[in-house]
Amino acid sequence: MSRIAILGCGPAGLAAASAVAGSGHEAVIISANAEPSRLYGCQYLHAPIPGYEDVPHVRVSYSLNGSPEGYRRKVYGDAWQGKVSPEDFVGEHDAWDIRKTYQRMWGDLIESGKVELWERSVSHGVMNSLPLAEPALIVSTIPAQYLCYKEHEFRGMSIWANGSTSQGLTEKNSILCDGTPQKPWYRISNVFGYLTTEWKLPPPRWCNAVPVVKPLSTDCDCHPEIFRAGRYGAWTKSVLVHEVYPAVMEAIRERV
Repeated sequence: MSRIAILGCGPAGLAAASAVAGSGHEAVIISANAEPSRLYGCQYLHAPIPGYEDVPHVRVSYSLNGSPEGYRRKVYGDAWQGKVSPEDFVGEHDAWDIRKTYQRMWGDLIESGKVELWERSVSHGVMNSLPLAEPALIVSTIPAQYLCYKEHEFRGMSIWANGSTSQGLTEKNSILCDGTPQKPWYRISNVFGYLTTEWKLPPPRWCNAVPVVKPLSTDCDCHPEIFRAGRYGAWTKSVLVHEVYPAVMEAIRERV
């Protein structure tokens, strides 16, 4: 059995820890915060994490006002030419409750003591002070720019999100995207009873929205010995949380 270090205790970090535990190795999570993530902006899982297939799942109705191109320009500007979510998800698809999955993983892994969680300051150059003696593998789910001191390009998109304003969306388990200039928001959702509104521009103060940076891409390839998992670890837009578990399992097979 080998010891594997995981940086970050958000949904991607716990999915990675679950994969490590499932592979028979010892996982240690290192995080700047020893508290569960607040899951800002997270709506659901597109597939269950292995071992948690029985969490509530529903059919989500996903719709768009305007066009995908209008949505792309509204949210990302003229420079971004990558895919946007309405191109992939308009229609109906299955969704698993990310919050209940996360709560159960936290209880099964952290509260049970199965996985250690070490609270350490996470800042630029975290690898210079990793409190482990040569772990067999390091999995990073924290923002990629925290892994080194060097200057790199980290393209990201700043948005605002809250979990209480539905902007009139009342239909359960539905998501509405807007690619028109008439609406100040670009996506509203009501999934598993959680209401979320997202804006590209700062919303009114009464909305109590929080700023969120969504990764797009980076030219940083430092520390190739570290396996970067999840959207923030890879700093890549298209990575989804449910993809972390199989990716970490594959990394363990190849590197440990």
